[in-house]
Amino acid sequence: LVLTCVSSPLRSYIRYSQICAQVVRAAMKPQYKAEAERAAKATVKTVKLKKE
Repeated sequence: LVLTCVSSPLRSYIRYSQICAQVVRAAMKPQYKAEAERAAKATVKTVKLKKE
């Protein structure tokens, strides 16, 4: 696994951690794999605060 730094180190680390998570989920036993895949579909919502 080779990771090249395209822009910021943080963005590269996030991509690296995503790849690691995919590898770990792929290596899991079937009985645990379904639960891990459900948890992987979690999303994050960002909200821009209004200046008053």
